[in-house]
Amino acid sequence: MIKLMEKITIPFLKFAERLRKRADVVDIFGTLADARTILVCMPYKLDAFGIAKNFVTNITADFPNASFQFVVRNDYLNLLNGIKKYGTIIVTDKDVNMFGLPKNELIQKVFSTSYDIVIDLNDDFHLLSTYLCQKSSASLKICLDNHDRELFYNFYFRTQLHENLENKYRKLVQYLSVDTTSVSVVN
Repeated sequence: MIKLMEKITIPFLKFAERLRKRADVVDIFGTLADARTILVCMPYKLDAFGIAKNFVTNITADFPNASFQFVVRNDYLNLLNGIKKYGTIIVTDKDVNMFGLPKNELIQKVFSTSYDIVIDLNDDFHLLSTYLCQKSSASLKICLDNHDRELFYNFYFRTQLHENLENKYRKLVQYLSVDTTSVSVVN
């Protein structure tokens, strides 16, 4: 039943996003350099979660002055390892309504903080993560490239289609670790 409702919800969200005014141009390097609060949506699929969690230390090291919140499925609590020292928002089936969207309590938990950056580590379209990103006021919304998600994010990290997920995360982490202090802006 939930999957059927999600099939109705996704086209509606895409239609609504097309009607919204598009965001202004984002200074990617400036936003990366100045980020103080970052929300990371961990993958919903177990195999992708297992790979993504290996890159959490790298991502957090790239932003030493930022505070992190990780959105994680309840089923994966025992797999958290290094994420435990950061803020964690646990998502259970009870936090999601029949349309696949977060209930108000989860929305309030997630958005009790305003984020500078949202990073969605799902490799494919995941309704809950995409919705949270869409509703976020973050100036930089990052995901791995996926045609179905382009409306909701303003930075899609593209790699070769045939690359495995570990290589995609590795390249994303390398991009995020670019030394933004060496970028000069000409006025």
